[in-house]
Amino acid sequence: MLSEKPWNRELLLLLMAGLLICWSVGMLLGILLEQILPLDAMAQKSFYHFVIGTLSFHAAAIFLVHHFLKLNGTNWREFLGLSGPHLKRIIIFAILIGILSLPLVWLLQKWSIDLMNLVKVESTPQPAIKVLESTVDSRQQLFFGLVAIILVPVAEESLFRGILYPFIKQRGYPRFAFWGTSTLFAAIHFNVVVFLPLTFFAIILLLVYEKTDKLVAPILMHSLFNLVNFLGAIFGPELGRFFHHFLQRH
Repeated sequence: MLSEKPWNRELLLLLMAGLLICWSVGMLLGILLEQILPLDAMAQKSFYHFVIGTLSFHAAAIFLVHHFLKLNGTNWREFLGLSGPHLKRIIIFAILIGILSLPLVWLLQKWSIDLMNLVKVESTPQPAIKVLESTVDSRQQLFFGLVAIILVPVAEESLFRGILYPFIKQRGYPRFAFWGTSTLFAAIHFNVVVFLPLTFFAIILLLVYEKTDKLVAPILMHSLFNLVNFLGAIFGPELGRFFHHFLQRH
């Protein structure tokens, strides 16, 4: 059962306003980037767009959440649930649920792609995946991996599960908090193909958060999910070629 969270409404509005301003500044910088970089630097342009988007949303979110927590009289340790009994057991539980949920998320994604193909709508990968696939520089790939595995889970889980969900729920709207934050989480990824699987994944994250009352649990699950997808995007084509040659030889 999720414990009461002391989130102040005015501070939450300031947090959301600050995040909106940062995101808007990021969009303006992205437009300027289009005018500055030459057209033949498409891969670099995509990566720089990713960097700007990361800084203007995820990095800004963590900065703003830090001050939000401070003004609400708490800290990251309490917010993440890094104290109390059974922490190791909760971490193992979260990792196991994360592993078990991966095939279901992938299956839902496959069904989404099949449905779009059935209605003759082109399915495109997430913008972040497209950037990663076009990035060949190992340092850029490392940056992408650190962002996806560490920064993104902390920022998104803090906002959606740690702050918005309990705030709405504690004001008497548990169903709206549950479904609203789950669908909003999926919607901000701006991709129709992953909307259904990410909504499902967000529901699993919420259920684990409710069960453990520790935000570190969904953060670890989110990190594991991004890690597996990152490794798949990096090594998936090579593994595919390996198995193709292996089957040809045998």
